[in-house]
Amino acid sequence: MALTQIYVNLPVTDLDASTKVYTAMGGTINPDFTGDTSAQVVFADAVVVQLMTRETFATFTKRDTADGPIEVINALAAGSREEVDGLADAALAAGATEPREAQDLGWLYNRAIDDPDGHCWELLAYNAGALGEDGDAR
Repeated sequence: MALTQIYVNLPVTDLDASTKVYTAMGGTINPDFTGDTSAQVVFADAVVVQLMTRETFATFTKRDTADGPIEVINALAAGSREEVDGLADAALAAGATEPREAQDLGWLYNRAIDDPDGHCWELLAYNAGALGEDGDAR
């Protein structure tokens, strides 16, 4: 069995505000799966985020929907440090927040953004050439 895509489903308080952040980061709306209570944001053929109002999200589970403490950190890889900065800056201009300073580990550069509901995304650029032959950071 081969997995072909990832769909990240997120409960949101304000669908329009959240959609603005994700489209500012370069996502496009798939109108086939977008309506008054949800929006499908496509970042790549294999990476899709489905934003749903908290009420709609609750119809997919019998469990309580998390609200407040962080439960997961999602990560999106970009091609370069400049692309990471561009994505983060666009998200911030659209209403996201930055929970910490950028990290530059030499082999990995990343910035974190939180959408309006606090869903955390790491935006990263990986530099395999900065790793030693044993896989350790130089």
